[in-house]
Amino acid sequence: MTPFADKLCRSIDKTGSYLVAGCDPVLEALPPFVVEESARGAQGDSELIERSLGLFCETFLSAVAGRVAAIKPNIAFFEQYGLPGLTVFSRLCRSARERDIPVIIDAKRGDIGSTAAAYSATFLGRAMVGGRSFHAFEGDALTVNPYLGFDTLEPFMKDCEQYGKGIFVLVQTSNPGARDLQGLVSGGASVSQHVARWLSLNATRLAGASGWSGVGAVVGASYPDEAKKLREHLPSNFFLIPGFGAQGADAKDSVAGFGVDSRGTKGGALVNVSRGLVQGTAANSEELHTLITTNADRYNAQLRQAIAA
Repeated sequence: MTPFADKLCRSIDKTGSYLVAGCDPVLEALPPFVVEESARGAQGDSELIERSLGLFCETFLSAVAGRVAAIKPNIAFFEQYGLPGLTVFSRLCRSARERDIPVIIDAKRGDIGSTAAAYSATFLGRAMVGGRSFHAFEGDALTVNPYLGFDTLEPFMKDCEQYGKGIFVLVQTSNPGARDLQGLVSGGASVSQHVARWLSLNATRLAGASGWSGVGAVVGASYPDEAKKLREHLPSNFFLIPGFGAQGADAKDSVAGFGVDSRGTKGGALVNVSRGLVQGTAANSEELHTLITTNADRYNAQLRQAIAA
């Protein structure tokens, strides 16, 4: 069983990319042809939703394959459309993994006891049906929220250890109000630093042969100075870095939290782009495919330049 961190490193090496493609579809924000084509012959809203999201996700996945190290579908953007949305979400996760594209599910789950175990079974582990394993929305990693206490992370960690998965724990997020709570100081350290300390102490539990750990940290590109400080405390933990592109951070800020491996090579991080991948116009599936590939290539080039600087 290959540890999650090693899967990521293999994908980064194969694609030459540190980009993770976020998938956050909002039907009204997609190119109009997506819904217009899907509406032909659709029987009711449920079928229209499933067709529209399906068309977009198929095009998205085809476009990013080979160009990004992983995808990061945010389940909220599928949940808002009910069961049809979740059907497409499940299909997207399965199709990506069949293509050997790592899937980081952005769900930010976190709860106590048996509820945390159920969340973990949903995305990382196994539910049992009639004595058989059942996978609802299987991914390779999951974003998790630590703010109910570190004991709530244990069910996720145990499934990661058993099934070769990973987690990305919210440490320093990219939103403007992040410092309201994450920046509070207790015992001489910020809340973010306390979370980072837990990640560091548990890094070896999901360590791979690559030297990187699948006990990952979400560290926003909006705070590059904080990212550098957190990296000092987390030398071997993978970082998931949101904020690049449409959220305002540039490539230089986005690579501030990168680490250095045993070869002296920068790495140990993924930079997320979501809305930026679909910025532009497209009149059909072929144009949407080209739009996404063009944007992905542009962001990859910017990151490579920043890493090499």
